[in-house]
Amino acid sequence: MAGHYASLDPARERTLATAPIEELRSVEAPDDRTAAYILAKRANQVRVQAAAPAWNRLGARINTVSPGVIATAMAKAEASSGARMMGMLDACGIGRAGTPGEVAEAVAFLTGPSSLYITGTDLLIDGGQAAWLRWHSPYVTGR
Repeated sequence: MAGHYASLDPARERTLATAPIEELRSVEAPDDRTAAYILAKRANQVRVQAAAPAWNRLGARINTVSPGVIATAMAKAEASSGARMMGMLDACGIGRAGTPGEVAEAVAFLTGPSSLYITGTDLLIDGGQAAWLRWHSPYVTGR
């Protein structure tokens, strides 16, 4: 879900979306590891948006999936090292991590016949965490 936190100017987003792969190596990345991760995830989203029309003409669809905190070994390791992540999960209302099965069900929908009109978009599977961070989090809103 990190790509949903990116705040990029339109010119930089266009470069990320449309530059040939060999030119992406020259895009200036932030020194901060978290900011670099957010930038990379946003690049995934905008590249899919930009590529969707070409894939549509070929009869295919292309989308991205942005999972939030999912109950995996990596999330468990992160949870044990900091209470902030678990506090955010509690605060956003869902109060728990998602499961790999929930992500799989969403991906099955996205790749199945019920979603034939969905293309060039990102499916956010985060239990409402991104919405909470954007509109209610004291980390972001300064409350």
